[in-house]
Amino acid sequence: MIPQDEHNTSQDTTTPSDIFDFSPREETVPTDNESAELDEESTQSATEGETKPRKPRITGDRSLWFLYFAFLATSLLFIYSATSTLAYRGESLYAPFTGHLKHIIISVIVAWGFSRMNRTLTRSVGILIFIGSFALVILTLFIGTETNDAKRTLLGIQPSEFYKVGVIFLASAILSIRELTNNQRFYLFCGLTAIGLICVAKESLSMGIIITLFVLGIGVVQTGFSKSLFLVGGVGLGVIALLVASLLLLPDSIVMQNSSTARWKGRIEDFTSKSDSSKFVIDEDNFQEQHARIAIARSNGTGVFPGNSVERDILPEAYSDFIYAIIIEETGFIGMIWVPLLYILLFFKLSRWATRSQRSWQRIFLLGVGIMYTTQAIIHMCVVTGISPNTGQTLPLISRGGSSLLATSIAIGACIAITRQIREDEYHKQLEEERKAQEEAAAAEAIVADTSIVEESSLPSSSDEVDGMA
Repeated sequence: MIPQDEHNTSQDTTTPSDIFDFSPREETVPTDNESAELDEESTQSATEGETKPRKPRITGDRSLWFLYFAFLATSLLFIYSATSTLAYRGESLYAPFTGHLKHIIISVIVAWGFSRMNRTLTRSVGILIFIGSFALVILTLFIGTETNDAKRTLLGIQPSEFYKVGVIFLASAILSIRELTNNQRFYLFCGLTAIGLICVAKESLSMGIIITLFVLGIGVVQTGFSKSLFLVGGVGLGVIALLVASLLLLPDSIVMQNSSTARWKGRIEDFTSKSDSSKFVIDEDNFQEQHARIAIARSNGTGVFPGNSVERDILPEAYSDFIYAIIIEETGFIGMIWVPLLYILLFFKLSRWATRSQRSWQRIFLLGVGIMYTTQAIIHMCVVTGISPNTGQTLPLISRGGSSLLATSIAIGACIAITRQIREDEYHKQLEEERKAQEEAAAAEAIVADTSIVEESSLPSSSDEVDGMA
């Protein structure tokens, strides 16, 4: 809604069934912000002594800011608890926490900066993010630093995290081109995404799966269950199935030559070969998954209270890949429900804003952010609870990691900027409707006045004329 309620008297008639209704709409071209700004001094009338109302200060959706800071507060609390092993090995007890706090401060500043961008700058910077992250992803394959037996970092950052944001910006730019059909736009988007997707999936298969699911999800939004979606989805799922079959069927002498394929082969075999007896055995292959389940079991429903976790000292990646297990261990059912609730609220909030926008690229970007990071959160939770094999995916905006936190903050800041732009469009549209209504009212009054003059002129002017007519 428009930030000042007095300027928005219309009722929100959007129903849940309209959330994914993206049929073509007539896009309005609102007045530029600078040209629409009223000057207080120039609006004063010396003769009438009246002042025209100034344009209200339009801001982004404050509830998105509230959700964003709720994520960060949750992250601060449990990262402080889960980084005990880093604090023990480090020189300072508070070094891991203060390092994460610095990342949060920088991310908040970046999110605020993106939230202040106008429409043109948002789209331009988004394309630059895609191009830059795409180049960094390719360079990482050759000169990247190995992290957990895979080349994922370059100059201290993880380019694949920024590539996810770039793909969302690319989707909003390509899928909103009016000159192309829905199928043509979708094919073009898939083609531009495929090269970077292959480079990302080579070192992080789970990241590649997340991007693939995002492409299919945004395809459903844009084209529905069309032939193009089934074609792209069939190809994508076929490639994933072929890779999994190759990992399981090829000889170990071939698979083990690459650290990434060897790691994924072990994870898939461990997940598919479970038995009733093996789930009570902890070995090198299932160490993280088993201790994550132990952390959940230790909560006993009520939790052991923040700061009293035991598994945080045992799980190697308790502050990133398995932070959800630590949250459940320390807070029980409250934390188990609180974290998914934040992502659900974020997704539906962005979906509601998408239905209000009159611009295709804004709707696609808002839903794209919701689909991308909700999917990643679901995969993280499925790993912790044993529903899927270990993927190494973090929990967005909660897990420790500067690249992930910064990239996600860029996406959230852009979403807040778009909500402000939507409110500005609604404000200018309402002003235009009020202006037209005033013009119509003035025209109606003029017609009534002319009619009255004509009627008066047709009447007799004196009593003599009336007698003569009689």
